[in-house]
Amino acid sequence: MAASGSGVRRFATGVALLLMAGVALQAAPAAALDSEVAGRVVTILEKLVTETGDNVFYDEAAAEEWFQIDDETSGLIPAAGFTRKTWKAAFDQTMTGFIASIPQAEMEQMMEEFMDRIGEVAKMTPEQKEEAMSLMRSEMGQLEAIRARGAEYQYVVSPYAPRLKKIALR
Repeated sequence: MAASGSGVRRFATGVALLLMAGVALQAAPAAALDSEVAGRVVTILEKLVTETGDNVFYDEAAAEEWFQIDDETSGLIPAAGFTRKTWKAAFDQTMTGFIASIPQAEMEQMMEEFMDRIGEVAKMTPEQKEEAMSLMRSEMGQLEAIRARGAEYQYVVSPYAPRLKKIALR
């Protein structure tokens, strides 16, 4: 049976739509963070901090480091339903949202206190301390980029901010 011209066109259109849908799905960003997922991330991090004694930190490799720590210890991450990929997305969104939720004035105050502590421990002169503070200020661009990435998640994460402060800023 020969295919009619309109049947071929409908088939081709259908295939094209399916291909476009597949491309759109592949290009879609990771699912947006919700409160339930953020809560699971925070709870897992609290338990891992208790087990390891480490502080939670954020950089591009931190999610993978925590995944490996968990893999070697308690297996909380997969037990909570995360894969390596979904953990990275949820961790990154939670931590950037947390960083974005910290008011700018508080962030600057924390930097000052951090530099004071480093200055005392390292026995820095006032000039050395000022130079180190200047270097730290020059790195603020990176911090501001993190805050910008986390802005869309800050309202989801802000209820967890007190818990995150306890494990990240201690």
